[in-house]
Amino acid sequence: MSKLSRQHRLLAMLTDTGELLVSEAAAALGVSDDTIRRDLCELEKQGCLHKTHGGAVSINLGGMARTTRSSLLPEQKKRIGEAAAAAVPAGTTLFLDAGSTTLAMAEALTMPATVITNSLDIASRIEGRPALRLILAGGEWDSRQRLFSGAAARSVLGLYRADIAILGACAVSARGSVTAGEERDADMKRSMIDAASEAWLLADHLKFGRVEPHNVADLAQFCRVYSDRSPASADIGQAGPEFIIAS
Repeated sequence: MSKLSRQHRLLAMLTDTGELLVSEAAAALGVSDDTIRRDLCELEKQGCLHKTHGGAVSINLGGMARTTRSSLLPEQKKRIGEAAAAAVPAGTTLFLDAGSTTLAMAEALTMPATVITNSLDIASRIEGRPALRLILAGGEWDSRQRLFSGAAARSVLGLYRADIAILGACAVSARGSVTAGEERDADMKRSMIDAASEAWLLADHLKFGRVEPHNVADLAQFCRVYSDRSPASADIGQAGPEFIIAS
């Protein structure tokens, strides 16, 4: 197992349980305690966790920079993105907000479509692809969250109507509220939902059972939720949308 793959495994283990012991991680991954300690030191420097005596504890996902969050569960996000992309009809107009899972979905798009996004990462990955018409909702640039937002970006969204708004999630509470860690991100998500005929949510299992301070929408406003696992909370599962598990 490469160092990068090992560190991804450590982050997945940590976010599942909230804390991690060096000895248990070393046994699970078949490496030495010293190797795990070095990995945890590197991950702490990247802002992915807090080291403790004998292990590490998780930190707030919503507080992470987007580039750091992108390192979590890359294979799961790829499967979620591919499942959502495969369901997009040809000729669809899409809103895509900024996020690592929506980026995976954009990369997997093969059908002709119009993509309207506030994500520079999505725009840079799909520009030049003849099947995709790209519209970038520019505005105030947030280098930490890798998105455009503010009045100018929202005004661009207001010029269009989309068939589907496809959004990533910072958090989905046990009661079915979709929330975001940043106000400007939540504003853009709400604008996309309001200007689309329907909305889909892409959310890996780490987002379930969590709450961030800025409200986006009730889960019932989404027609579909694509994830890598079924939610543990019965309330989330009964919130209204169809759950599609990309396994």
